[in-house]
Amino acid sequence: MQVNRVTIATQTVMSGLATALEYEGTTRSAGWRMAHEPNRAVILADPSSHLHALGTYHIARAAVTPTCGDQGARRRAAWRSASVAMTVGLAKEVADGYYNGFSPTDLAVDALGAGYAVAQAYVPVLEKVTPSFSVAPRAVFRRRGPRGALMDYSQQTAWLSTNVHDLLPRSAAKVWPSPVRLSVGRRAFGGGTPSEYVLGLDLDAERLPGNHPAWMRVKKALHNLRLPGPALVYTGNKTSLIGLYW
Repeated sequence: MQVNRVTIATQTVMSGLATALEYEGTTRSAGWRMAHEPNRAVILADPSSHLHALGTYHIARAAVTPTCGDQGARRRAAWRSASVAMTVGLAKEVADGYYNGFSPTDLAVDALGAGYAVAQAYVPVLEKVTPSFSVAPRAVFRRRGPRGALMDYSQQTAWLSTNVHDLLPRSAAKVWPSPVRLSVGRRAFGGGTPSEYVLGLDLDAERLPGNHPAWMRVKKALHNLRLPGPALVYTGNKTSLIGLYW
């Protein structure tokens, strides 16, 4: 395996644009500083931690182009691409020092995301469990387009999406459609509001029919998203069934 420089450049630019959207409307500090973090558990539970972990995971995964099936090469490439992801994460935290402050906790969450990408190279079954993301359309309409999608945490859900078909015995796999994933998610609101925990079904776009090169790229990108589908939602002591959960 080798690192794909084009993908690295693309991911880095996208991370820079996301950071610029985050800083929009944020007051720059008089000087560089460390973040005040008296309670790290609260920071880890904050919905912004989802974006840190998901961001470094997907950079680490996208920065590698498979060129051979050798396990040793896979692992070396995984470490190399995780290093790229952590470099991007560190650069963002250094920049944060001039705004909200450099956060060691955020950097640790970055490491969790990149670390999961490395773990997938060592534990093949984890390849069937993809960290994914969804945003309700109202986030775009309420909060000025892309910035709303990025910053309106109350409309975002972080997921672990499992390709159940690949994990079942052959006899059972026949009755479970290959494109259908079982996803477990969390939508965190912050500010003391109870989080939503979600169990639902969705489609893995990468398993949809069609092999045109352009469509293959679209499917690969959509693989990282949890597409709308039915879900069981638990909030506090209330459970509800939603036919189309974003």
